[in-house]
Amino acid sequence: MEAQRYDLKEEPDGSWTVIDKETGQAAELNGERLAHLDIHLANEYLPLLKLRDTVSGLIRKPGDEGPA
Repeated sequence: MEAQRYDLKEEPDGSWTVIDKETGQAAELNGERLAHLDIHLANEYLPLLKLRDTVSGLIRKPGDEGPA
């Protein structure tokens, strides 16, 4: 089973932040910090972030062709 990179953290004010467990910081999507969100919105971001990471891993960058 694949480890989850992202998790939710409840803030003292009752809002939620999507945490990137690799950095320990609030996750970002399109330059926006995913912090102080409604629980429903925060939960909707989790599969989007996983999909983004999956797609990014499938797309090769120039120079990443590997050995010929």
